[in-house]
Amino acid sequence: MRDVASDQAVITVYTLPTCVHWARAKALLARRGIRYEEVDVSGVSRFRRWLAEQTGGSTVPQIVIDGIPIGGADRLAALDRWGILTAIAENEQFPIVRERRRFSPRSLSRWAAARLRGQRGVSAVQRLELRLDRAGRIVEAKRAAPKLKPTRRPAPRRPLTPAATR
Repeated sequence: MRDVASDQAVITVYTLPTCVHWARAKALLARRGIRYEEVDVSGVSRFRRWLAEQTGGSTVPQIVIDGIPIGGADRLAALDRWGILTAIAENEQFPIVRERRRFSPRSLSRWAAARLRGQRGVSAVQRLELRLDRAGRIVEAKRAAPKLKPTRRPAPRRPLTPAATR
């Protein structure tokens, strides 16, 4: 189910003409330059049951990428926030690794305490390294080691030697 002309994933969106969430998903796909196929399910009798059989979800829009149902507009936006929507659309190898930075109350308090002690090298940003599968699920998450700036250490002082006697 791959688009041979551009090697992009085939994205199918099942929607209703009156769906307000579809407008958000459509705008997001257009912003990213991702092509999609829209399927109007308003003419399908018992469309919610049919949609649940096809995608596993009964709400609209339901978005399917290369035969893998990913969910609705919120899930599409989450994939974009994680930085993997374009990777999925461009057939990137999976699992992929992305780094995410965030502030947490704990990291902010550590930063404030370090600043009060006069330490300058502590960051308030917490870095996470995430491995994500094709459906956007987190396979592995771990804290990334902080990138420390190299500090210049003063050259060690050499002990004074007594002057040689003559």
